[in-house]
Amino acid sequence: MSHTIELRKVSKYYAAEDSVSMGFSRIDLNLDIGEFVAITGESGSGKSTLLNVISGLDTYEEGEMFVCGEDTTAYGTEDYELYRKTYIGNIFQDFNLINSYTVYQNIEAVMLLSGKRSGECRNRILELIDLVGLSKYRRTKVSKLSGGQKQRVAIARALAKNAPIIVADEPTGNLDSASAQSVMETLAKVSADKLVVIVTHNYEQAEPYVTRKLTMNDGKIIEDKKIGPRRLTEDDYLAEVGAYTASPAEGRDGQKRREGRVARAEKAEKAKEAGITTQHAEAPAPGKMRKSSELKLGIRNTFNLPAKFILLFIVYFFVSTAVLSQYATTKNSMHEGDLLGNNPYFVNADTDRIIVKKKDESAFTDEDFAAVESTENIKGIVKNDLVMDSGVSFSLGDFYVEGPVMPVSSISGSDITYGHMPENDYEIVIKLDASSDALTMGNPSEYIGLPVKLRDMSHMQAYQFEKSIRIAGIIVSDGVSDNEIYSLYGYSTIYASENVGNELLISMMAASSKTELNFAGKKVNCDYERGIYTSDKVPEGKVYLLQDQAYFYKDEKAVGEDFSLKVKNRFFESKGKYTVDKILTDENCKELAGIPKDEFDMYYNCVFISEKDFRKLFDKGYYQISAIMANEQDSDATQQALNEKGFSAFAIKDSLSDVTGGFGGVMSLMTYARLALEFIILFFIAYAVIRLIMRSRNSYYATLRILGATKGNTDTILRVELILMMLIAYSADLAFALLIKRGVLQDLVRNDLKEVVKMLHYLTPLDYGVLGAALLIMSLLIANRYSRHIFTKSAMKAFREGA
Repeated sequence: MSHTIELRKVSKYYAAEDSVSMGFSRIDLNLDIGEFVAITGESGSGKSTLLNVISGLDTYEEGEMFVCGEDTTAYGTEDYELYRKTYIGNIFQDFNLINSYTVYQNIEAVMLLSGKRSGECRNRILELIDLVGLSKYRRTKVSKLSGGQKQRVAIARALAKNAPIIVADEPTGNLDSASAQSVMETLAKVSADKLVVIVTHNYEQAEPYVTRKLTMNDGKIIEDKKIGPRRLTEDDYLAEVGAYTASPAEGRDGQKRREGRVARAEKAEKAKEAGITTQHAEAPAPGKMRKSSELKLGIRNTFNLPAKFILLFIVYFFVSTAVLSQYATTKNSMHEGDLLGNNPYFVNADTDRIIVKKKDESAFTDEDFAAVESTENIKGIVKNDLVMDSGVSFSLGDFYVEGPVMPVSSISGSDITYGHMPENDYEIVIKLDASSDALTMGNPSEYIGLPVKLRDMSHMQAYQFEKSIRIAGIIVSDGVSDNEIYSLYGYSTIYASENVGNELLISMMAASSKTELNFAGKKVNCDYERGIYTSDKVPEGKVYLLQDQAYFYKDEKAVGEDFSLKVKNRFFESKGKYTVDKILTDENCKELAGIPKDEFDMYYNCVFISEKDFRKLFDKGYYQISAIMANEQDSDATQQALNEKGFSAFAIKDSLSDVTGGFGGVMSLMTYARLALEFIILFFIAYAVIRLIMRSRNSYYATLRILGATKGNTDTILRVELILMMLIAYSADLAFALLIKRGVLQDLVRNDLKEVVKMLHYLTPLDYGVLGAALLIMSLLIANRYSRHIFTKSAMKAFREGA
């Protein structure tokens, strides 16, 4: 008949780099259910090594070992895991308990590993805790127990598996005599229907209880002494068990547990008295650990060690923040690269700018302005939009300045470097680059209050205003910033009032219109030059003609005759009828029109009318305006909102040229490849740090292996722990980002995090999802690498390294 454990010429060796040491050599041994075996011997004799081989914690190199008749020679890692899970209950000298678990949780863990549900374990766990006399400590973490109490927890845990073999390595080595006696008594009780094998240096403590003594020396068994079966009467048994009286808290359940113990004791005694000897017992087939139990242990492990939780949170928060910031920075960099292009049709290529027109191409009303301004993401509008792209120029002492015109409302006093904000409609502020000649070679303070004559950049016609334009302030720019794309092309910026802007707009509309001059039926088209100018000397309803235009009239008598004109541009048509009042010559041009005599020849195919008549022709309202966005990243949604309100919207940034020369796609791929490389580097850094933190958990996972956990179990538990930790840290990161974006942390945003806010706007919900998935994959990879590291060694070696 086969034995429970049978060793035939079994040897165990340990190999170092250049040497081999013997654990034990050519051992023959049979062990059976019902035996309480004590292995003794000097230190280094091979006692613990033999016990580890018997329990499947270590492998052997030579011979054969049979378990209930099954040969273990070809066992691999998974086979040993199943063996330990099915047959072995371990009790260690150092207890090998999970210190961060309570007494209850330590016993529960081994039952969960065996496939039990958490709910169905409860009664059995309470019964075992009662059995070892620790009922009042069931919710106490084992780290707070005494050595004797810990050993009793270890015994209860070993019994919880209902395994047929209990092995104990120096179970009383760290205990006082009273605690040692209690442990031995408990082991004696359970040996009635199990095989109990212990290693001890203090045989005297075990002698009253054991049924067999093995003595080892130099890796061999030198004595195998059978002491005989220990027979217990019911009274002896109950006395040694303790027959603990039920406390009020235990109630009927406690009484039932005690009755069950007595019944099992009676059954064991009757079997022995009848001479029934069971050579080996088939262990109950272990169940597969449930996914819900793996999830439970993973969640428990996440929070049960505060120091580890805080460290892992910091690491994951750092990793998620680094990933978010790096990804946002990359998108920001790529986005800003896309904005480096230019558009030849727009002097002001501000990427925050959206050009807005009405779909029916009519003029804007006050209601239309209000509708545009009320659109989300619109922080302001510029009514005289065309001025922003036509630009003006003027002389600044010995220097020349030109640039687009922006509303003065878009700047504040804090922006002014020299001078002050305008105090009336006819004062302007100019922005100059720090490297401009006007600043490096001139004295900026002397420009304040200086009158200037604004000219059309295209036609060089001087604009006429009721008062002279003066410089109120100067802003010194540090280069291309705040979307000053136009400064790339050498332009400055002029900030003027809305009234000045309107005057400029009217003049620009005149310059861009096609004009038809009708001299008493003889028509002349001015398609490529300006056809209408103003003079304060011309009366309303009158017109001054050039000398050569008199030839269109009979006998060259034009004064008093009718004259009409028609203007047309992309927005409107306009007509006017006048009476010829004077003929301009090179002699009177200065007096009547303010034109120097030597410049008179520059004027041809044009006429002069009054300022009021000029306004009647060209002051027809606003047909195109600019809406300035608070955040250009939301331009698509802003354009859609404007379109839904009945406008046609066009974002300037969508029309910029490609500065990459067609290599934008290649550059994007290279950028993402660099980002992927950075993620890989970050992964290995995170893995190294997390692995260092998790080294404190090596003993935990090694203990799970000893208790019968498979690689799949530990993989899942570890994944749950790390993924949950990642989700907590990533959620905190997202919450922080959301608070910043919504302005809850306004003081921080105002002082330190403006660039962070800007970059966060580049991240969409899809981006956050992708980054979360990347962190999830990283966590899974870290868990797999760490788990693989744990399972490269035997369970006992992994435990020793983690201890």
